[in-house]
Amino acid sequence: MPRKIIRPKELWQTNLPYSYGTIVKGGALIFLAGAIAVDKNGNTVGKGDMKAQIRQVVENIRIALKEAGATLKDVVNMRIYTPDVDGILKLKDWRCENFPELWGSSASSQEAPSSTLVGVTKLGYDGGLVEIEVVAHLPGL
Repeated sequence: MPRKIIRPKELWQTNLPYSYGTIVKGGALIFLAGAIAVDKNGNTVGKGDMKAQIRQVVENIRIALKEAGATLKDVVNMRIYTPDVDGILKLKDWRCENFPELWGSSASSQEAPSSTLVGVTKLGYDGGLVEIEVVAHLPGL
C-alpha cells in the first residue's frame, strides 16, 4: 500500500505504537463512524471488561471495512475515546493483539498509523468503555 508513516526524529519518540501521521497517495479514503462494543442486536458486549469491549469494537470495525472492500490493514488513522484512559493505557498491547496487520507483535512498532487517545466523561452507549473511529485507505480506486 502506498503509505508513509511520519515519525520525525526531532520529535518525542515512545515505545508505544504511535506515529505523528500517515501520508497516503491516490485511491479512496473510508471514514468510519465510531465503532462501539455492541453486538448485532444492539446489546453491549463485555460490560466492565475493557479487553472484551476492544475485541468487539475491532470486530465491528473489521465488518464495516469489509463492506467497503477494505481490511484492518488499510487503516491509516484511528481515534480512541474512553472514560477510562488509565485502563486503556494499561492494555498498551491491545493494538498489537487486535490489529496485528498494522502493529505487528510489538508495542514499539515503527509502522503504527497515526492515532489519538481522547479521555471523555461518558460514551453514548450503556456500559461503554471504548469507542474507536478509523480512517482507511484503498489505493488505486
